[in-house]
Amino acid sequence: MRKYRLRQAVTVVTGVAILIISSTALLSKSKKSKSVDDAADKIVAVPSFSISVKLSPEAEKRLQSTNESVLVIAYFDGDPLPGQGEYNAPFRDVYLGSDEKLVDTKNVATFDSTKISQSHWNRLSDKNYFVTINVVSARKASKNNLLDCGDPEDRISNFVGKATEVSCQLINEGQNSISKKALEAVGAPPDKH
Repeated sequence: MRKYRLRQAVTVVTGVAILIISSTALLSKSKKSKSVDDAADKIVAVPSFSISVKLSPEAEKRLQSTNESVLVIAYFDGDPLPGQGEYNAPFRDVYLGSDEKLVDTKNVATFDSTKISQSHWNRLSDKNYFVTINVVSARKASKNNLLDCGDPEDRISNFVGKATEVSCQLINEGQNSISKKALEAVGAPPDKH
């Protein structure tokens, strides 16, 4: 009787161990399949476009002196077909993805090999999706962003085949001149420090 119970207990423990190992293998395979599927899903090519970054003299001088570069980030999103959206703040209800490019020696970032999610693209109510551009310092020399830039946002058709210009200055660069102008406007002498 004892041998029977011992054999029964070993059988149950072995069965549980096999179940745990099988479940772990399936979960691992599921995670691998999902990442492969996600990579395979990004198959819609974004039409080629460029961003031309125009730096203020102060910003250009600061970036050159610290060997800092400029990074351009493009975000792609759009409005959904009925019932196909998800809340994705700060993006629209169908987030398609993003891409990043460093500017070249002429301060131009060219997006010519960008891909977005096919399954998400299929959920768009208008295939002329939105592009939002964010320009920052590349954070190679400084852990903080040094630039304050315009953030162009428009439909992809308005970016395609041309270089959209984005003006940048150092963060807080314009505030000093604004403060001086405000003081002059009220008749106060500017600070000489």
